[in-house]
Amino acid sequence: MCNTTVIYLWYNSPVEENIFNKGGRKLKIFSRKLISILIILLVIAFSVENVKAAYTVLESKEQTQIVTKGVTHTNLLYFTPEGFININILKIDLKDPYLDLSVIFSPSGIKERMPIREMANSYGAVAAINGDFFDTKTGFVIGATVKDGNLITDPASNGKMATFYIDKTGTPYIDYWTKKMSITLPDGTTVFLAAINKISSTFQYTVMYTRDWYRFSPGANENVPQLVEVVVDQNDTVIEVRQGQPSTEIPEGGYVLAASGDIGNLLLRLSPGDKIQKDITTNPPFEDIKMAVSGGTILVKGGKIYPFTHEIKGYAARTAIGYTKDKRYVLMVTVDGPPYRGMTQEELASLMLSLGAYDALNLDGGGSTQMAVRPLGETEAVLYNYSPNSYERKVPNGVAVFSTAPKGNLYGLKLEVEDNKVFKGLHRSIKVKGYDENYNPIPVELHEVEFSVTGVEGRFEGNYFIPLSTGEGTIVARVGEVTSTIKIAVLENPAVLEFKPSEIVLDKNKKIGIKLFGKDVKGYRALIDPIDIEWQIYNNVGTIDNNGTFTSANFDSSGAIVAKVLDKTALLPVKAGKGSEFDYSNLVPQTDFTQFDPDNKEVAVNNTSDSFKFMIFGDTKYNTLLKLQISLKAVDTANKEYPLAIFVGDINERALANLKTRYIAVGDKYQRYEYGNSTFIVLNNRNGTFVKPDPNQWTWFKDQLNNIQGDNLFILLSKPIWGNEGLKDNKEASLFEETLKEFHKKTGKNVWVISNSSKKFYTSLEEGIRYVETYGTNVSGNNNDIYNDFGFVSVMVNGKDIKYQFKRVVNPPSN
Repeated sequence: MCNTTVIYLWYNSPVEENIFNKGGRKLKIFSRKLISILIILLVIAFSVENVKAAYTVLESKEQTQIVTKGVTHTNLLYFTPEGFININILKIDLKDPYLDLSVIFSPSGIKERMPIREMANSYGAVAAINGDFFDTKTGFVIGATVKDGNLITDPASNGKMATFYIDKTGTPYIDYWTKKMSITLPDGTTVFLAAINKISSTFQYTVMYTRDWYRFSPGANENVPQLVEVVVDQNDTVIEVRQGQPSTEIPEGGYVLAASGDIGNLLLRLSPGDKIQKDITTNPPFEDIKMAVSGGTILVKGGKIYPFTHEIKGYAARTAIGYTKDKRYVLMVTVDGPPYRGMTQEELASLMLSLGAYDALNLDGGGSTQMAVRPLGETEAVLYNYSPNSYERKVPNGVAVFSTAPKGNLYGLKLEVEDNKVFKGLHRSIKVKGYDENYNPIPVELHEVEFSVTGVEGRFEGNYFIPLSTGEGTIVARVGEVTSTIKIAVLENPAVLEFKPSEIVLDKNKKIGIKLFGKDVKGYRALIDPIDIEWQIYNNVGTIDNNGTFTSANFDSSGAIVAKVLDKTALLPVKAGKGSEFDYSNLVPQTDFTQFDPDNKEVAVNNTSDSFKFMIFGDTKYNTLLKLQISLKAVDTANKEYPLAIFVGDINERALANLKTRYIAVGDKYQRYEYGNSTFIVLNNRNGTFVKPDPNQWTWFKDQLNNIQGDNLFILLSKPIWGNEGLKDNKEASLFEETLKEFHKKTGKNVWVISNSSKKFYTSLEEGIRYVETYGTNVSGNNNDIYNDFGFVSVMVNGKDIKYQFKRVVNPPSN
C-alpha cells in the first residue's frame, strides 16, 4: 500500500491584468498573486504515517531498479529552496530465502580501512553501505561489530551509540547495548578489559586483539615503548609474554592482550602455560547475534522520532539503516552532501519515517557516506551515491547484502549505449548484459547476439550500429528466445565538434579520458565513438589510444590534439608538466556558430499579431557620456524601427525616458507578458538561482508552462544560465534546461532564453532551445569603440519561424 505525504506550498498563480504601456497599446500582463495549493508527492511504495516534511520540495524525480531478487534501489532527487537533496535507498526483503545481510570489513582485518565499493567487491556483495563511526586519528571503530556470533569489536562505553543487529532467527533490532568485559589471571586477579580490537594511544587499560583485527598485534611504539603483550592460544593458554617488542603474529583462534603501566606490570606476572579466564558479555548476548554494526543515535523508535543521544548538527551527508514495522524489509539509505544540500539529523529521521521505517539508526556520515550497488547484469558493485572529486573514504566496516540464489538460464537482457543519440553514418557501440530469473549476471557472448533495428535504416558490425537514415529508431537484441530493446535517435551530420574537457593541463606521463561530441544545426549533441575519429598530435605532447585515452609526454611540453570526423575538425590545447606556450591558432579554422546557423538572417515582417520584430538590448546604466549616448541611440532605434523592445540588463530610467515604443524590462519581479502569438516570461535569477529570495518563483514558472497558448515562448533573464555568470548550481541549470526541453518536445513551441551578460553577443541551440546573451552599455574601460563594442539583437517573428541578426547601435560612416 502506498500512502502519501501532503506538503502545503505557496506559489504565484497568473491573474490577468490589463495595463497600458507606452504607445497606448494594451499589453496583457500576468502579475503575481499568492494562492495556496496542495502538492501531492508520491514518495515510493512505503507506508507513511504522520510525517511532517522539514523542507519544501519544488521538484522531484524518482528512479527505481532491481538489484537482485528481493532488493531494489531507488534514487530520489529533490529540488528545494536550499538546494538539491540526493537520496539513495536500498530496500531488502528479509523473507527472501536467498538474501543475507552481513557486516563487512577489510579481508585483512578491521584495522585496515577500505572504501565500501572495494569492500563489497572483496566479498562479492550485491550492495553495501558504510557502517560505524570511527576515530579519525586512530582509525578504530567506536561501537560493536558482530559477525556470525563472534564479537569483532565491543559496544561503545558511553551509552549514546546504538546498534543495528539481526539475531540468528533473521529478525532485525536497533537498541543501545551494554557490556561487561574482564579477564581473570591464574592468581585470581580480575583485570578490566577496556576494548576488543580497538587501538589505544596509551594502553593504560587492557585491550584484546584477535585475527579479526589484523594478522599482527600493534606492538610497542614511540608512544608506548614498554608495551606489554601476552600471546594466548585458542584454549586461553599463554604462549608468550613480551615487553617493548615489535608486533607479533596473533594465533589463529587465539588473541593478544596489550597493556602498559600498572596493568602492564600485572600482565608481566604471566608465564607460558598459564590459563586466562575471559568474562565477556553483552546485552543482548552477542552469541545469539548473526550480524551487528553500531552507529550513532537512534533516529526512529516505534514509528516515532526518538530523542537523540548523539547528534551531528547542520546539513551534511548522512547514512541510516532501519526496518519496517513487520520487520520484513530493511531500508539502507544515504543522503549526499556538498555539492548537494545534505540533511540535518532531524530531517534524516523524518525521511526514514516517510520511507516506512519503524525503527532507524544513524550511521556514520559526512565523507564516510557511501553506497555501492551491483547493477543488473554486472559482476561488480559500483559507487551509487555522489563522491566529490571521485574520492572514496576508507572506512572500517559496512553493512552488505548478499544473494545466494542459484544461477539459472538466461532470462533477460539489458542493452546499454553510452549515448542514445548518434550521427548518421557513424558508429554506436552496444553493450549486452544478461541475467537469470533471480537476477544473477549471466555472461553473453557477442557471437550469440542477433541485432536488428526498426524505425530507421542501419547495419551492424559486431556490436556496433551504423545508422543509414535519420529519425527515431529501436535497436533489438536477441539471444535465443530472449530479446531486449533500446531507443536510438539518429541525427544528421555534425555542424561542429566539441571536446570535453575543452583543454588539458596534466602532469607528465599521466592519463586522462577524452570525449568528443558533435552538435548539429538544431543543437542536438551526440558522443562521437573513438572508432570514427582521426587523431593528430601536435608538438609531441603525448599519445592517444583507440579508446580515446590520452597519455601526456614524460617531459615538459605544450601542444594540441586535433580530431577530425567526416569534414569537421576540433582542437584541444594540451599542456604537459611545465610546458611553455604553443601557438595553435592556425591548426584548425575557428568557426562561430552564427556562421552556419540557418536562423541568422534578416527577413521581412508584416507588423501583424503573428508577424513582428523586436529588439534586445542589455544594460542602459552608464558611467560615461559615451554610454549615455549609446543608451539614447538604442532608445531612438527602438522608437523608429521596433514595436517592442526588450531590456535584459540594469535599467537607468533617464536613459529610457524618451522611450515611446512598448517595452519589457527585466527586474526583480517575475511576470508574464503576451504580445501577438508570443509569450514573454520575466524571471529573476540575479542571485544565481531561481529560488532565492523567493522560492515561489519556480512553482509559478512551472505553472506558466502549462498555460502557453501562442507559438513562441521567450524567457527573459538578467543573467545567463550557464558559465561563470550563470546559476551557481549546475544542477539547477540542468533542471531548468531539461524542463524547457521537455516543454519544447511536448508542445513543439519555440523556446528562447534571452539574458544579459558580459558578452557582446552569443547564441547557441541546445536541442531546440535557443540561448541568446548580449550586453548593452556594460563594457569595461573608458576608451570604447563606438562602432564595434555596442550592439543589439534584432528578432523577427513570422508565426513559428523566428530569425535574428546582431546589429550595431551606431554604424560606421560610409565612404
